[in-house]
Amino acid sequence: MAVRALWQCDRDGKMFTSKKDADAHDQMLELAEAIANAVNENVVGLNETQLDDIGRLIARNKDLFSKAFKGKPNELEKLDFAEEVETNELENNTEKKQKDNITQLTKTA
Repeated sequence: MAVRALWQCDRDGKMFTSKKDADAHDQMLELAEAIANAVNENVVGLNETQLDDIGRLIARNKDLFSKAFKGKPNELEKLDFAEEVETNELENNTEKKQKDNITQLTKTA
């Protein structure tokens, strides 16, 4: 049996086969949280999901934002917010939603 080392990100539990990738993901999440907090302190009316989305968008595309801030605003046309979602995550979320729906239905009945 082969042994394979995995690294788990502290912030969201995502698993990586490379320590470098796990550290980079953790740093991106840390930056996203800082951005979300800064936006929250300065913009009224955004909910937690919106703040999280804004933070991750900017953190995941920090190089493009950096270029835009340096006078190349067209770089922002290349923004990518798509996050990789593992199949297990999708299945777990679907199962949880189904359980929540059943619980709500039984409570209202």
